[in-house]
Amino acid sequence: MTGGKRATATICLVCLAGLCGAQTSAPEATVRWHYIGQGSPTVTFALNPANPTTTNVIGFVAPTDGKIYLNDCMASVANGNPALTVDSTNQTITVSFSAPVTNVFCPAFVAPVSGVDGQFGPLSAGTWVLDILQNAYPFSVTEAPLPLSIQALTNSSALQLGWPVSGDTFVLECNDGLTPGNWQAVTNPPTTSSNLNTVQINGDSGSRFFRLRRLPP
Repeated sequence: MTGGKRATATICLVCLAGLCGAQTSAPEATVRWHYIGQGSPTVTFALNPANPTTTNVIGFVAPTDGKIYLNDCMASVANGNPALTVDSTNQTITVSFSAPVTNVFCPAFVAPVSGVDGQFGPLSAGTWVLDILQNAYPFSVTEAPLPLSIQALTNSSALQLGWPVSGDTFVLECNDGLTPGNWQAVTNPPTTSSNLNTVQINGDSGSRFFRLRRLPP
């Protein structure tokens, strides 16, 4: 347990095993043709980081047809524009393609592309699958233990609680003590910025304990 004190308030942050994390935000999802410079055609699937957790925004590279195109415009003329969909319920990520682009003039500048890259996440814990064309690439996301921090705001009696964004869904709860049945959800909605959730609370309302509880999928 970590504790902080301000004026007449005592705020204790409680992190219970298996219950600590962050309220989830909508996953970021982008995809584009993969620039390879002077490299070889993209033939393997890769993640960055290679072993992602529930707090990571995950980068990826995936092969398509194994060919090198002069630039992304020519790749779209041959294959269509890539799009990415995240299905959190079934834990699948799908890269699809529009119909081949027509009636467009592609400049002849050299910026070789092969395969696609992009990012998604944070994702919930479990085994996910990325589907692209006829290929399926499974990967695992592990749950990350997350800190719940507190800080006093300048020239204010308010305090700010903060915790990292996670792919799992959590609720911030408070309690006047540690009685198991007395935990209540904090109704202040969190503000999310730079992959961090924050909530401001009144720092002059007596002793309270706070925790983050993971909700079922």
